[in-house]
Amino acid sequence: MSRPTSSPVAPAPAPRTSSPAPPASEDLPLIAALQEDFLEAGFTHDGLVELLGPDVVAALHREQVVPGQLRVTELLSGETSRAAQLSAAGKRAVLTALWLVSTAVTAEQLDRALPRTGAHGLQQLRLIQLDAAGMAVPRSELQPYQVQTLSGMRDMWLSSDLSSHQIQGALPHDHVLGIGQASLTLAGIVHRRRVRTALDIGTGCGIQLLHLLDHADHVVGTDLSERALEFAHFNLLLNAAALELDPDNLEERVELRHGSLLEPVAGRRFDLVVSNPPFVITPRRREETEAERYIYRDGGREGDGLIQELITGLPEVLNEGGTAQLLGNWEILEHDDAWETRPRGWVEQAGLSAWIIQRDAQSPAEYTETWLRDASEERSVDEYRRRYAEYAADFSARGVQGVGFGLIWLQATQQAQPWRRFEELLGDVQQPLGPVIGETARRAQQNPASVVDSTLTVPGSVTEERYQRFGAEHPEVIIARQGSGLRRARPISSAAAGFLAAADGEYTAGQLITAVCSLTEADPEALAAEVIDLYIEGFLTD
Repeated sequence: MSRPTSSPVAPAPAPRTSSPAPPASEDLPLIAALQEDFLEAGFTHDGLVELLGPDVVAALHREQVVPGQLRVTELLSGETSRAAQLSAAGKRAVLTALWLVSTAVTAEQLDRALPRTGAHGLQQLRLIQLDAAGMAVPRSELQPYQVQTLSGMRDMWLSSDLSSHQIQGALPHDHVLGIGQASLTLAGIVHRRRVRTALDIGTGCGIQLLHLLDHADHVVGTDLSERALEFAHFNLLLNAAALELDPDNLEERVELRHGSLLEPVAGRRFDLVVSNPPFVITPRRREETEAERYIYRDGGREGDGLIQELITGLPEVLNEGGTAQLLGNWEILEHDDAWETRPRGWVEQAGLSAWIIQRDAQSPAEYTETWLRDASEERSVDEYRRRYAEYAADFSARGVQGVGFGLIWLQATQQAQPWRRFEELLGDVQQPLGPVIGETARRAQQNPASVVDSTLTVPGSVTEERYQRFGAEHPEVIIARQGSGLRRARPISSAAAGFLAAADGEYTAGQLITAVCSLTEADPEALAAEVIDLYIEGFLTD
């Protein structure tokens, strides 16, 4: 694949710490051999769980490496007597030690763990470097990753920059993020419908591309970081077999383009856009350069301007009926009537259908601390104090009282009154949410009359809770609760409870509404409105 070209930029200060060059992508047979070695060693998601146990793997997800170090040290100590070969578990332990738990391994161990590639091959691919004693040091992170495809689970791998627990000091400003919780959240919420074209804005190391290629004919990934695009290019080649891509002709199905947000795809349109954009609110400085920013999270705009720019620009790249699914945050200002004031204004300006769920909200101080820790800036006390003061002044200047974070679903529409819903759901959810989000959006845009004319049933995961004082004749509160998906819980009327109890698919919703109202003297219009809302939220299904 031809590499993206970049425009010249003004000279910039050196980044806080130096970053090694991304993996090399020129030797296609060597990359294919590495993938075969990984499979043979069982260096996969399930293989790690089998090797380390679920508790140790969970610790790794929390960036706690000590349990993993203890386990691989124990495993490798039992392999020392085997001069010629490592067991499958031994191979897995060597690779886990190198890339996941920061434990030194020898070139000889790598030769035995990866017989097709060996330590020399890893050096050629710029994945390791060897010190004078022949000990291997990782130049980048390389993690097994499991992708849920339309045909089942597939094993893949992702390379990225070393994470904070593997380096000294703060992260480099040109850091390329690996498998993070935000990326996993986005991958889980995307409705995986078949589409002709898809776009990933801020592709990073390419994690979303691996998912999109399963259900999109052609995919474009964009990023402001050329290093990120090089990692994504390598990861596409490493996973070419699993993705059914031709390594010699990747551009037949996937393109990587350099640039900011929608600029690299100006004039093109897509059926699906996904993005975990660099939305982190960051105090701006005079005459700052790109090299001074954490490109993976900071888009260079003031406040929440990047999310505003992205949402209002999406109509230019979405096909009619096309959807966008994003992660984002928004400032909640002192004079705002509600948390959704700013995002509501953006979608109204864009003319899009929208469903925005606020999943968390932080005070300015909490937000500041979260993102200073994210880049390990607390490791320098003076730098931490300076940056904290900058954040405090920046939020105060705009009258920010909080920052909301959440999930954004958007759709291009010609409707005079697009469907829009803004809600706060702070509780636990069950991923993947993609099917739930797709179905909810479909139900919400149904003609209410057609819903009343249809037969509805209650999903098996929906339960009823009743609360009343001892001796009371009737419950004071009735709650419908979902045991899966968004796991909503909402109070319902006694008439709606009667409707849900009778909704077995035999009679239409309209017939049940008439019957329930004749028994309870409830208002038919009010019950119909409540039933439609329960249908939209998934307490009823057709």
